[in-house]
Formats: sequence, C-alpha cells, structure tokens
Amino acid sequence: MKSKQTVITIFLTLFFVTGTASLYAQSNSSENHSNPSYNIRGFVQQQFVDDRTPGVPAGFSIYRARIGIAGNITDQLSINLIGGFVEPPQRTPRLVNASIDYRIHDLLTIRAGQFLLPFGLEGPEVITFNPAIERSMATRRLNTFNMFRDIGVQASGSRSRFNYAVAIINGTGANQTAQMNPKDLIGRAGIQLTHNLEIGISGHSGKYLPAGNPDSEQSRNRAGLDIHYDGNPVFFRGELITRKDNLPGSESVTMNGGYLLAGLHVTDRIETIARYEYFTPNNDLDDNRLTGYTIGANYYLTGRNRFSINYEIRDNEQNSEFGNLLTFQLQVVL
Repeated sequence: MKSKQTVITIFLTLFFVTGTASLYAQSNSSENHSNPSYNIRGFVQQQFVDDRTPGVPAGFSIYRARIGIAGNITDQLSINLIGGFVEPPQRTPRLVNASIDYRIHDLLTIRAGQFLLPFGLEGPEVITFNPAIERSMATRRLNTFNMFRDIGVQASGSRSRFNYAVAIINGTGANQTAQMNPKDLIGRAGIQLTHNLEIGISGHSGKYLPAGNPDSEQSRNRAGLDIHYDGNPVFFRGELITRKDNLPGSESVTMNGGYLLAGLHVTDRIETIARYEYFTPNNDLDDNRLTGYTIGANYYLTGRNRFSINYEIRDNEQNSEFGNLLTFQLQVVL
C-alpha cells in the first residue's frame, strides 16, 4: 500500500507542478486573464431541536454560521476561502475551506488546500444542498475527518458521462497538522447511466492513531457504493459504506451503514422527503445497530433559502432510552 500511495503522490505532485509552471508561463499573457470576480459566500442555519431522549433539553440554536469569499482569479484559477463563526458540535469558530483550484483541462483540475473530501455523495456535498437537515448517521459516523475535510492535493475531472476525484491528504482532518506517513489516499469515480441517474464507487485508505495509544499507528480503510437519481418530480439517493479499523495488537473492528432517501417535488417551492438509515458500529457484535426513519418537508423561499422540518424515529439497540428527534430549521444562504 505504501508503494501505491507513493506512486500516486508523485503523480499528483507532478500534475500540480506542471499546472503551476503552466500558469506562471501564461501570467504575462493578457488574453489568459479575466477580471477577478469574487462573491461573498456563506449561510446561517438556525434550529429548534426537540430531542426526546431523557435529560436532553429542547431549545433554539445557531447550528452553523459561515461566511467567506469564492470566485475566479483568472479564467483558470479560482479560490474558496470560508470561515465558520459557529461549527458543530462544539459551536466554536473554525476554518472551513481554504483552497485554490487550477483548471488545466476538462479531465484535470488541481485543487490544493483544505477542502471537502471526495467520498460518496453526502460527504463532499455542501450541506445546504442536502434534502434533509443533516447528513445521514451512516455518513457522519463512518466518516473519519473533522467537517468532512482535510488538507492536501486533489485531482478531478469529467468527460462525457464519467467523472472522478482523487486526493492525497494528511489523514488527520480539517485544521489539524500531519502526524503520519504515508499520507491517506481517498477518491470517488462516478458514471452517468442516463441523464438523471448516476452510480459511483468510493475508497479511502490510510492510517490513524488510536485514542490512548499515540505510539501505535494503525491502518483503516473505507469503501462505498452510491446511487443518485435527480428526477422531477421524484428523486432519490442512497449509499452503502463499510469501514475497517485495525486495533493495537491483532484485532480489528468492522463497521457498516447506509441510507436511502427519496423525495417528491410537490410544487416549485415545496418538496417532501423520506429516509431510511442504519449504522452498525461493530459487525461482530449482536444488538448494536442504530436505525432511523426520517420524514420531512422543505419550503423554499428563494434559491437555497428554505424552512425545513424533519422528524426522526430512532432505535438504538444498545440504549432503549434513545429518543426520537424533531428539528425545525431556517436556512439563509448568501
């Protein structure tokens, strides 16, 4: 695995250096430049949450609040710099995005910095586009990175019905320093079967430091399948994810999860959704599955500005007191 990661690291580095050299060589040609066009980007999500788990109070909160700039520096070079004033779960300020894209060809765009990672559907999607208020528990709990982001270099592109993205990253998550070598490798490839239907596969291979064992570097791997139908009035998406973490010694733990979300565009402003999801934290144990059923509706004021309501029926086989969840959210997008 180290040799494969080394080859891919060299491959991506060469592309990045080549792209940078090309940009420098063209820097004196006015025809390759356009006037910089930056836009203020950001959003606020205010919520009222009523968690029926005993001891959890209901209340209002600012769940996320982000603002920054994004746009083109030249025809080929763009920037994305976003900060979060409030970020879950601690609701503390954090850097969200800090990346630069250099488009060389339809089949090759180089991205460097801190960015959303290419694994599955929900992970690399900006949360304001998710039909549900929050990503599925399988996506969240099988994810290994803070804010679904990390620091590194990515190559991506598309041609006809095929698209891909592959990245070499630190492996420690957003706003964290590198701790291990070699770096993590993560990526997704998708193909459009029809105009509205796409399927994809994802993979992630890397290492981590187990809690309480800072000197015991262990490997972890994830794989995923996804499907997405963007129809009108009906749409749906789903993912299956499996993850294996090696533990100190000779043991390992295998986890899996998935979801299927279906929706209906009732009118131009109203859509309804239903989602089934599950997460198994240890495949070798009995009675440890979490299952959820969500019903919800979105009312779009304009663009991505919307009012949403989700009701989640939740079952935790390890905790009989784990209650259902009602969430109201007002989302305002700049």
